[in-house]
Amino acid sequence: MTNLGNLLYLGLTISIILTNVIEMWWSGVSIQDWWRNVQFWVIRGVSPYLFAVFQVFLNLMGGIDTNFTVTAKAADDIEFGDLYIVKRTTLLIPPKTLIIINIVGAVAGFSDALNKGIVGCGPLFGKNFFAFWVISHLFPFMKGLMGCQNRTPTILVLWSVLLASVFSLIWVKIDPFVNKVDSSTIAPTCIAIDCDITT
Repeated sequence: MTNLGNLLYLGLTISIILTNVIEMWWSGVSIQDWWRNVQFWVIRGVSPYLFAVFQVFLNLMGGIDTNFTVTAKAADDIEFGDLYIVKRTTLLIPPKTLIIINIVGAVAGFSDALNKGIVGCGPLFGKNFFAFWVISHLFPFMKGLMGCQNRTPTILVLWSVLLASVFSLIWVKIDPFVNKVDSSTIAPTCIAIDCDITT
């Protein structure tokens, strides 16, 4: 990133923080209540709202109608009792995938900074700050997912790891943080392993 890009990025981050401070000041909400609200907003944004968008898209494009049953929770009859049981559904896969991607990204950021030395410390801070920011937003989800059994369901882990692997491979293929090498600067007879890019 250029210095202008860094300044724009810093300005955007500071404006978001100031907006949140002003919202808390106007509404009289404590920092803890605000933080819980932000955490659950992120969790809702990556699971039920995401599936609602796909559901509407399928309904509009394919005419696929979904069944929705409205019942009173206080009803004594057991007819709809199974609707209130929390099940391990596909709604849990996107947040778990985000957690895995950000943990892998944080580890990759640290290893990249170790390989590059002091030059890699600046990008390390920026990348890992937001990786840990996402993980901290999804922390209540992780605690709830572990539940009383102190383990995550296997099928959920498998799907999340599969999706995280696919997204990571796509990200590596796109490779947005690496400068592209001009092919005219590489000697025409070099082999990919021992090419000297600086010549």
